[in-house]
Amino acid sequence: MWLTSFLLGRPGYEVAFDVPPAGMQIQRAQIASTKRVLSGRLKKRTFRTDFPTITLNGTFYTAEQQDRMASLLTVTDSFLSFMVRDGFTTYLEQNFPANVGTTVTLQENSATLLSAALVAASAAGSITIIGVYDNPAGTGTNYFTGGSYADATRIITLGTPLLTAAACYVTYQYKGWLVNMSELGVQAQGGWVDVMPYTGWTLVGV
Repeated sequence: MWLTSFLLGRPGYEVAFDVPPAGMQIQRAQIASTKRVLSGRLKKRTFRTDFPTITLNGTFYTAEQQDRMASLLTVTDSFLSFMVRDGFTTYLEQNFPANVGTTVTLQENSATLLSAALVAASAAGSITIIGVYDNPAGTGTNYFTGGSYADATRIITLGTPLLTAAACYVTYQYKGWLVNMSELGVQAQGGWVDVMPYTGWTLVGV
């Protein structure tokens, strides 16, 4: 039977899980509004261009997997890294070049935040830039060829400078998202046995 593989845990220290396909569901909103707590407990609403909600069905997990998942509840000092076996691709994200067309900055979202967190933890980043183009069709000159990407700043240094300050279009691949464990489902067993089996978890992109 084909299994769904994913990694979940502290960035750079993830634990591997293999479950049936019915054990995981991913919903991705193209645009979502979130609240971020700033210093002084002020709140600022921001928009994310790729906002996932990941539902994990605990009834498909072994007792060992449930225990490993439950151990992640003790992680309160950082968000969690969620990565899948096969990466995703963002097609033609619209951005604007800077520094006379030599750099482009990716939009901040849960995917770019994960890659930055992984690099900060001395692990490999999870984003691979495919191309930067000057047209929404993603054809013609790939201005990224020979360039580089800095995960911490989300800045793409182009291999070939763009000739105009007009919008450009970026294609990149990513492995997952930086997430928060927002909901936990448990169900008490009847009788005298004091057991609380986990019925599921909900992970939401930050």
